[in-house]
Amino acid sequence: MVKAPELLAPAGDLFRMKYAIAYGADAVYAGQPAFSLRSRENGFKNLDDLAEGVSYVHGKGKKFYLTSNVIPRNTKVEPFQKALLAALELKPDALIVADPGFVGWLRKVSSQTEVHLSVQANTTNYLTASFWRELGVRRIILSRELRLSEILEIKERNPDLELEVFVHGAVCMAMSGRCMLSNWVTHRDANQGACDNSCRMPYRLYANDGPQCADYREHQGDFFLQRTDRPELAPVALDEDTWGTYFMSSRDLCALDVVPELVAGGLDSFKIEGRTRSVYYLSQVVRAYRMAIDASVRALESGTPPEVPQESRRAMGFVDGRGFMPGFLRGPLPQNYESTHVAAESGCVCAQILDYDPANGSCRVNVKNAFSLGDELELMTPQGMVPCSVERLEDFRGGVAERLHPGTEGCVVLSGGAFTSCENLSLESAKFGFFVKRTTQKS
Repeated sequence: MVKAPELLAPAGDLFRMKYAIAYGADAVYAGQPAFSLRSRENGFKNLDDLAEGVSYVHGKGKKFYLTSNVIPRNTKVEPFQKALLAALELKPDALIVADPGFVGWLRKVSSQTEVHLSVQANTTNYLTASFWRELGVRRIILSRELRLSEILEIKERNPDLELEVFVHGAVCMAMSGRCMLSNWVTHRDANQGACDNSCRMPYRLYANDGPQCADYREHQGDFFLQRTDRPELAPVALDEDTWGTYFMSSRDLCALDVVPELVAGGLDSFKIEGRTRSVYYLSQVVRAYRMAIDASVRALESGTPPEVPQESRRAMGFVDGRGFMPGFLRGPLPQNYESTHVAAESGCVCAQILDYDPANGSCRVNVKNAFSLGDELELMTPQGMVPCSVERLEDFRGGVAERLHPGTEGCVVLSGGAFTSCENLSLESAKFGFFVKRTTQKS
């Protein structure tokens, strides 16, 4: 039997956590705002939120990992220790920790706690991995800067150590998040969980003729950076489009094509980044990797060459982003700054289902993008995607509508045929559904 790796998804709040589980995640990770690297847009504000999350995930037979990977300074050490001891009472399946001092402290005060070493610790070789194993670390989340061959060698030399790899999401301009740019620009420390994504924001290039930096004017023409110590190197273009210049913002990692090799290599956990991403993005991405992992396992067990399902690739085409690349996994030049924004190729979400009435196939929805009667739609649920036709639309007042507009809540979509096409569609599955418009343009 081929070992199926764990699919680990982000949980930015309880709402998104439930979608991650519904669409096929084996485990989720979440953290408290003050002690993980998501101090903003983090829905797990207190122990009650964490307790509810752990209870829900365990009730589904899945795992909940508590991310506690802040790099604390002296003033945060004692509050951090107190918070961890309280959180351990909730029985998370593991703690994700980055600071060596806290790894050692946890081994002393709670030796039975499973510790996973955060990507913030930047493990890049087999010797370091072995060192952490000997200190009692159960799993290491490898640096995102590793090539596939390096990852496989670390696993080969440490077969009894669990290894987790990032397969999807944002890539830092720095070494797996060890970045000071945000602190320098906005005085918000990324290593304390307050990163404002300065490297991904748009910038404009201006000239200044005044001595007090007050008389700014826009530059005209093309601009390039040239290494003065290496004049033989080609200049680097500072491209600008209507969004601005994104010289430091890399495309997102997408390792779909590498999934079969990672599965065959015996890697233990595939991690998706994105605790602040939308619930629709999360659902599509988890769905894509769930299908890719399952297909690879089936192929390897049957002795046939594993391939990534086309439906996995298609799922990726339904989400916006900065564009995708295989990261460091496929070669020495992983960063790609050529585009700032890539629209979804296959279509976009037009409505998120709130309630489903199986008696007549009607749904109450929140509208995300405008759509009309006659549009080509697909119903997406954890059980799959099926084409559907909209038989009736009602606005939030209950009146008949020809078109629904984004931002409106409580509208009704009647599409009985779509739901009957999903065999054995359960209420549990339907409530995590979306209507997706098959078009390349958002309305």
